[in-house]
Amino acid sequence: MEFFEFADVLATQEEIRDKMSLDNLPFFCVDIEAVDQDDELGKVIYFRHWGRFHIRRENVMGGTRFSVPDCPNALTWTVTTGYPPHPEKVVLHATINRIEHDPEFISATKELLAALKTGIERNFDSESANAEPRPLLIADLRYKL
Repeated sequence: MEFFEFADVLATQEEIRDKMSLDNLPFFCVDIEAVDQDDELGKVIYFRHWGRFHIRRENVMGGTRFSVPDCPNALTWTVTTGYPPHPEKVVLHATINRIEHDPEFISATKELLAALKTGIERNFDSESANAEPRPLLIADLRYKL
């Protein structure tokens, strides 16, 4: 399945690559609660809808791709510009490896892309887009407070 959003932002592929790092994804997307340490599968990410997974990032033509290697649906999304269907905007394109899925998952995936679109439109040109990532806010429950 495929999902699209189009952010009304003028950017170059270099700007996308510079600003859309793994560590600052929570700054651009409220559906991503935190990004944590690296391990063999990639950095740990906490999605609002799905919980804890791993995430990887790679440069692609026009921008960058994020993939979730331990997602049973093989979720990936790209953030690109300069190519169809809207070369003048930032194109957000997500895919999963299913022809159909339950409505709840489809809705959560659409919400993720919509939240990313909103965050990019609001924050891409802000000075904070290059700021240090916010700290992990999830408590470590192995220790008593």
